[in-house]
Amino acid sequence: MQEPFVFKVNLGGMIDILANHLYSSPDVFVRELLQNGTDAISGRKLINPDFQDGEIEIQVNSGKSLIFRDNGTGLTESEIHQFLAVIGQSSKKDLQTGRILEDYIGRFGIGMLSCFMVTDEIILKTRSVKNPEHAYEFHGKPDGTYQIIELEDNHIKIGTEIIIYAKKGCEEYFGEDKICELVRYYGLPLPFPVMMISQENSYRINICFPESNITNRDSIMQLGKQIFDMNFLGYIPLESENGLFSGVAYILPYSVSVHAKNTHRIYLKNMLLTENGDSILPKWSGFLKCFLNTSQLRPTASRENFYEDDLLAQAREELSTCISEYLQNLSRTNPGLLEKIIDIHDMIIKSIASEDEVFFKTFIPFLKFETNMGEYTGKDLLSRTEPVHFTTDMNQFHRTSALMLSQNQLLVNACYVYNASLLRMLQEYDENFIACPLELTSFEEFLEQPPVHAQVEAEELINLANQALQEFSCRAELKSFSPSQLPVFYMLDENTEIRREIQHSQENSSDLFASMLNSFAEELPDSKACLFLNCENNLIKKLMHLNSPERQKICIEILYVQSLLTGRFPMQGNEMALLNENLMQLIEWGIDA
Repeated sequence: MQEPFVFKVNLGGMIDILANHLYSSPDVFVRELLQNGTDAISGRKLINPDFQDGEIEIQVNSGKSLIFRDNGTGLTESEIHQFLAVIGQSSKKDLQTGRILEDYIGRFGIGMLSCFMVTDEIILKTRSVKNPEHAYEFHGKPDGTYQIIELEDNHIKIGTEIIIYAKKGCEEYFGEDKICELVRYYGLPLPFPVMMISQENSYRINICFPESNITNRDSIMQLGKQIFDMNFLGYIPLESENGLFSGVAYILPYSVSVHAKNTHRIYLKNMLLTENGDSILPKWSGFLKCFLNTSQLRPTASRENFYEDDLLAQAREELSTCISEYLQNLSRTNPGLLEKIIDIHDMIIKSIASEDEVFFKTFIPFLKFETNMGEYTGKDLLSRTEPVHFTTDMNQFHRTSALMLSQNQLLVNACYVYNASLLRMLQEYDENFIACPLELTSFEEFLEQPPVHAQVEAEELINLANQALQEFSCRAELKSFSPSQLPVFYMLDENTEIRREIQHSQENSSDLFASMLNSFAEELPDSKACLFLNCENNLIKKLMHLNSPERQKICIEILYVQSLLTGRFPMQGNEMALLNENLMQLIEWGIDA
């Protein structure tokens, strides 16, 4: 039987995959070197639990070379062959069980290859804590060849030193400032020092987080400022009951859309995994910037996001609960901050409340609604003993606000997202609260029959108005309503409003499209709008007794067009022309007088 063939790996092809498909940027080689150093330090702690002096040192020869040095576990000669020369073989596994050890970050055994995106050779010097009598030097090249030599140098300490030289076009990644920027970006919360060793001085690159400051508000707010370069409104502690995550969610001081996408700092075992929170944060968390660390979730192969599994789903649910419960507790512990948050992030808070009953009950007293009587909170609405009307049509809200206000009728503007659903939830929350959608029939309550003498006096004016408005599919009626300052009130049903919008579109469309719109209009049932004349209004009273049908007609037409403008109805060409002609006529009469 023929012996089986063995797969061969084209290392150059692998590097191309890493550079163009797996990793988002060449600068991730810094992340990979930090991860390897961090894992080496974790490995040494496993071997020697008393070891507490882990450290990474970095030396830069600007634009030319870079040295990463850790005092972790180091590698034996056999481990160099096993872990550096075999792609996909990770040193983070238990060699007997093959299980990934929880203390380690890396798990795929391809991180070191990322260095080939910026260099043509990797030089590694190492001394293992398992076999400190021997030190080795490894030279690896992109063509897949490598060499290992044993060193006689006794000055090499336990740990690993990696030396790389910048290949052409990658010099920008070999500057001291750039390296410091990337170390702070990828490894800011690492629990041991990452030191920059320069000719002038040595200094720590990452930040030390003293345990005593973890609950200090000023320190946490300062951390947010340092990470995100922003002053925040406040913060929400993030702590998983099951140890899945810990961190802080900072509250943005400005308004964002419900579906806003923010950049975050999400770390896996203190090393940056991603800035994208889509996979772990609630969809409505756009008003937050999170600094989050986790140790149990699984990374994808690129280590730039989390692997979708049950544990991630659990973390996502816990984070949602953590954030919403904190906001709910603010109503008791810090109502002033809660009010600020609601003022700024009204839409997002409403979006959560419209889907979460517990959240709704907590926040509804504080949520704000626009009404014809000014701004009302949910608590204000619940205090009303009479039914509350609402409309989801912005134009209708503006057309009817004054009329309803004069009748002491509350009208809520439910045009904004979530307002209508929140009003419906209010009815379920409190059976004494009644919210009615504003219908045309609702206006009959506000428009009273005029006295008989007023009907007699206005008969000729109403007949004249009906003749003048006939071409606009509008009739005229005399009514008595408040406020008396309002001379007319224009009302139309849904079909008439659609017909008006179609006619408006026809006037601004091509012949073909206008013909299509006309066919739609023909299918609508016949209906008419109505212009109600207010017999309580002084102008209407004067028109009743004006002995000039021509002037009565012009005034009625002007009042008709004015009611369309104030009601924000789409204007037709002949209506605008009518207004212009009549105004010119009034001006002429005024000059002649």
